[in-house]
Amino acid sequence: QVKENLLSCKMLLHCKRDELRKLWIEGIEHKHVLNLLDEIENIKQVPQKLEQCMASKRYLNATDMLVSAVDSLEGPLLQVEGLSDLRLELHSKKMNLHLVLIDELHRHLYIKSTNRVGQRGKDRARLGSLVKDASPVPLMDVTNLSTPRKFLETSQFSTPGSSSMRDSSLLELKEDTDLDPEENSAVFMGILIKGLAKLKKIPETVKAIQDRLEQELKQIVKRSTTQVADNGYQRGENISQENQPR
Repeated sequence: QVKENLLSCKMLLHCKRDELRKLWIEGIEHKHVLNLLDEIENIKQVPQKLEQCMASKRYLNATDMLVSAVDSLEGPLLQVEGLSDLRLELHSKKMNLHLVLIDELHRHLYIKSTNRVGQRGKDRARLGSLVKDASPVPLMDVTNLSTPRKFLETSQFSTPGSSSMRDSSLLELKEDTDLDPEENSAVFMGILIKGLAKLKKIPETVKAIQDRLEQELKQIVKRSTTQVADNGYQRGENISQENQPR
C-alpha cells in the first residue's frame, strides 16, 4: 500500500511539474515582453536626448546612445512596425553624425590650436607695448602646446608614476559632464576619434583629413599673416604716436 501511495504521489508530482513548467515559460515570456516595452520607451526618448547631447557637445554620449539604439532597432525590435519611422530617422542621424565629428575635429586641429598661439603672441605684444619696448616681438614658443601628436605619444608610453595627462589613453577617455568639453583640446579630440571609431568611420575621417589638409593649412597661413600684419600695424601706430610731440 505504501508503494502504491508513493507511485500515485509520483504521478501527481509529474502532473504538477508540467503545469509549473508551463507557468515558468509564460513568466519568462512576459518578462521578455516587458523588457522589450521598456526598451521601446527608452528608444522613443533617444531623439530628444540626442539633441541635448549634441547641443552641449557631449559627442561620446551621443554616439553611444545612437549606436545602441540603432542596433536595437535593427536587431530585437526589427519586427516592430510602429518604430519604422524612428528607425529611419536614427539611421539617418547615425549616417550623418560622423560629418559633425569630423568638422569639430578639424576646428580643434587647425583653428583652436592656432588661436592659442595667436593669443599668446598678442599678449606678448601687449606686454611689450606696456613697457615701451620698441624691440621686435620675440618668437612664439609653441613647444609647450598640447598638440594631438604629443597627446598620443605621452598616452602611448605612459608609466604608472606619470602625470594625469599621460595616464589617460584613448580607450580610457570619458566625458566629464561637469566640465566644459572643449576646455582641453587634446582630450576633446581623443573623444571625437573614439566616437568616430564607434561609428566605424575612421577610414572616412582619414580621407577627409587628407583631402582638407592643404586647404586648412592655407587658411592657417592666411589667418596668421593677417594677425601678424595687424599686430605690426598696431605697434607701428603706437611707436609713431609716442615719437610725435603733442
